[in-house]
Amino acid sequence: MKKLLLCTAALTMFAGSVLALNNSNVKADEGKTVNTSGDIDKSNDNNNQGMQNNGNSVKTFTYFKVDNSSLSTPAADPNNPGGVLNHPENHNVFNTGGTGELTIDAVPKELDFGQTPSSNNSSDSINSLLNFESENENAKYYYAQVSDHRNTDKHSGWFLTANMSNMSNLNGDGSTLKAANITLGSNDKPNTVIGAYDNNSNGENNNKNGVKTSNSIKLDSDSGNVGIMSADNNTGMGTWLNKFQTIALNAKKSESGSYKGTITWNLTDAPGTPGSTKNNVNTSNNTEQKTNDQ
Repeated sequence: MKKLLLCTAALTMFAGSVLALNNSNVKADEGKTVNTSGDIDKSNDNNNQGMQNNGNSVKTFTYFKVDNSSLSTPAADPNNPGGVLNHPENHNVFNTGGTGELTIDAVPKELDFGQTPSSNNSSDSINSLLNFESENENAKYYYAQVSDHRNTDKHSGWFLTANMSNMSNLNGDGSTLKAANITLGSNDKPNTVIGAYDNNSNGENNNKNGVKTSNSIKLDSDSGNVGIMSADNNTGMGTWLNKFQTIALNAKKSESGSYKGTITWNLTDAPGTPGSTKNNVNTSNNTEQKTNDQ
């Protein structure tokens, strides 16, 4: 049964260009119940039950308990993915604090596209570009992070999607930023998959060890849940980053105003196709951990 991890981000757009993500939620697992209260039941093992002692053979029971219900994976440093990102808030990274065995760990805190130029502009379109910035103490990083700590050799993969809403004028007149869409990555600067922590290895690409993305992924309000990153069945264990080297906002010329919308990040426990549109997510079986709006 698919489970859903939901993380919501509110994008804010001013004078045709600001996006701010308000995250609400972030945890999913495969629906297994874990008894986290009390010790392991040893009642059936008392008085050597189940043990054989014929003078030549004897058994000793061994016990160990694993409880991942409070497990939380911090945002990794995309420039040094074997380590934790210090002060993620300084790098535009929202550390979700999601707990469980299959989680969205981090997404962009906001996408601030600025505003339209103050000089005369005869263009009929709006174009604004964000770049993954060079490493420094306040560089803005754009990536999504997923961790899979399900303790089994054979399990389903997972699928991260994103759903963009309309961007509405905050003056309340019902108008929207016309034909607005956001594109993650490009053919020149493609999205890449990075293994983090124990999966850390040199190099980046868009298909690493069964975890894959697409060079360029377009989001708009008509495309529903769009595939971002996917792990094939029996792959995707550990922590993975999808690095967005560029993020572009495109729209048609719109009336003056401040515009706001949302991007909702979803995680389900079955593989999918990055770049695909209108993917189904089973919201009736989701497990959530809510976080404060940012």
